[in-house]
Amino acid sequence: MSRDDTEAGHDTPTGTDPDAKYAEPGYQDKSMGQAVDQDEELVDELLEETDGDVEEAEERFEDESAGSPTLQRQHDS
Repeated sequence: MSRDDTEAGHDTPTGTDPDAKYAEPGYQDKSMGQAVDQDEELVDELLEETDGDVEEAEERFEDESAGSPTLQRQHDS
């Protein structure tokens, strides 16, 4: 295979999937900053939906947050 036949590397656009989870640094559908912004909004929504029940909001956050894959790894270790 000649050098011209290989596919060049390319970056993937961030922010293309609003439901994406932030699993690890690198090229993915959501940047760290986007994940943090989304999770900050989610906290407010969860507190409102649970009428201020912090424990219920925390439980839901662990499942619904953009950073949930990372939170799960932290709990497992």
